[in-house]
Amino acid sequence: MSKLMIFHTTLPGCEEGNPEAWKAFLADYTPIALELFGVYSPWDTEKRLDCWRDALRALTADDCKILKAFSHQSEREFLVGLRAFLLDLAATKLESTQDATAPPAPTIELLGSLFTDLPLLHQEIAFLALAGYSQGTIKNILRITPAVAEEGLSRLRANYAPVEERIQDRCLWPSAWIEICRAARADEQKDCTPLRQLIRILDGQASWYDKSPAETHRSKCLHCLEHWTALLEVVAWDRGRQPWPAEKIEPLLVVVPFKQEKRKPSFFARMLGK
Repeated sequence: MSKLMIFHTTLPGCEEGNPEAWKAFLADYTPIALELFGVYSPWDTEKRLDCWRDALRALTADDCKILKAFSHQSEREFLVGLRAFLLDLAATKLESTQDATAPPAPTIELLGSLFTDLPLLHQEIAFLALAGYSQGTIKNILRITPAVAEEGLSRLRANYAPVEERIQDRCLWPSAWIEICRAARADEQKDCTPLRQLIRILDGQASWYDKSPAETHRSKCLHCLEHWTALLEVVAWDRGRQPWPAEKIEPLLVVVPFKQEKRKPSFFARMLGK
């Protein structure tokens, strides 16, 4: 069965309370959730797992109301939605304090100043760097050379040298940065590029007449820049993920509600009218 078909059968199966569907869901998406919490929080692995358990409880509450609201059209659309949901959940558990050695957290106004007249690729590099990614990871996410990554970070050097020098993927200001992302997502304009169209552009399925205006718009729109880099993130996580081990799935299953299958009464029970 293709990966696409697996996705299209897993979500409905989870919503129906199917144990095997939930095992597939947890195998596929637990590593991605932990990766996200690893970048956007200071938590250790156990704390990240605790937050993932809370996410599972929220996703399955009220007959999977939140899970059903995610896109079921494609896995990438689903993952972008899941990422936003997990970031918002993490924000409720994060303290607003930051490392005393880090420079002041960026603001939307400061990003506007940083990105003015900056080539789009350099904006993407700077945005991912401020989000918490090292040069090595940015190179892999954007599929660029180290030299291009280095050039894209040049505008950050004056005020954000620690960002450029990082080796580990970890945001310096998780609470502040998540709030920036949330504000950017909320600031959608009528001419913003829909996520499905961004996916077509990423896959090389859009014509130049569609791609060029979208890129011009994105170079001046924080909403679309955030949406695009979110897509690049989940694609990179999906590309590198390893399934969560089966023995580690069992402890997560206890927070997921299963629906018991109704068994048909036996022949003798039917004969006795039971």
